[in-house]
Amino acid sequence: MKENKPYIKITKDGPYLLYGADRISEKIIITDVNGISVKYGDGQTFEIKSDPVALCRCGKSKNAPFCDGSHATGFDGTETASFTPIMRQASAEAIRGPNQTLLDNEQYCAFARFCDRGGRVWNLVMRGDAPADKLSAEEANLCPAGRLMMFTNDGELLEDKTTPTVHTIEDSGLKISGPLWIRGGIRVESADGRSYEVRQKQTLCRCGASGNKPFCNGAHASIKYKAAKN
Repeated sequence: MKENKPYIKITKDGPYLLYGADRISEKIIITDVNGISVKYGDGQTFEIKSDPVALCRCGKSKNAPFCDGSHATGFDGTETASFTPIMRQASAEAIRGPNQTLLDNEQYCAFARFCDRGGRVWNLVMRGDAPADKLSAEEANLCPAGRLMMFTNDGELLEDKTTPTVHTIEDSGLKISGPLWIRGGIRVESADGRSYEVRQKQTLCRCGASGNKPFCNGAHASIKYKAAKN
């Protein structure tokens, strides 16, 4: 049965197949004078003319974000991420403050650095005053990977609901390219046909170096990945 919204199928040692989308838009991490990430800006839009469309995940395409067959030279795309919901994994940590609880799973870090503003989200949640609670919730919400999730201590998730969209991330502060950012509950299906947890926001590796494939773990920052475009 055809799905009524975009979804992504991972191919073995090959690209992502994106179904049901007509465009990919670029989101740019904007930093302040101190290099702290503060917001997203809009970049170019990539129109999609086929369904599905193949998106690069090896990091070598000269036509990013699209696949140009470069993975055929020897890309190992073995998936190593868990199928357990990421906040129930053993690596997830709960930090409970006076009013809010931060759930953190650092294996899914996209190195976007919104969490560093105002003294860092892990410290802000422990302060318990209204300005700190507001800023810490905002920082968790800006985390593209969903590594950080902020709840009230009554259990309400403080996260924006969005329509399904697909983005590439460019980092203006570090002058590098980031992961593929999927929002709005887009399903990701593994090469063997199993579905990963469907979430409001996730980031998929497109540099080829993540140790938590198919998800981003920030490796693009350490290798200084820069997507090549036509």
